[in-house]
Amino acid sequence: MDQVLEKPLHGGEEHDCQRDVAVAVLTPSGIYPDEDDFRRVAEDEVIKTILDAAAEKLRLTNTADWVARAGERELDNKRTFREECLSGVVEIHWHKREGGGGARGSCAAEF
Repeated sequence: MDQVLEKPLHGGEEHDCQRDVAVAVLTPSGIYPDEDDFRRVAEDEVIKTILDAAAEKLRLTNTADWVARAGERELDNKRTFREECLSGVVEIHWHKREGGGGARGSCAAEF
């Protein structure tokens, strides 16, 4: 998935403010759109739209408690790619929030 977004689909002129994003959604059930491609979307696209498309294609259910992350940052899927400062090639990891696990009680109480 190391593809580079050469130029935006919307004209490509220097003065064109609209940029496209190449996005892939990685889930426990698979990758959207697939393992070899990214989906081009406008930077003013709402992230949830892409997550919904991934859920439909991958036949995902019960994703209400899933979180979307880009790198180490959790995304607000009601915002656009631009509002979340995402551009170029973006991989979104979408799955249930990882639990903390570990020992019971507070670490401070142990010392």
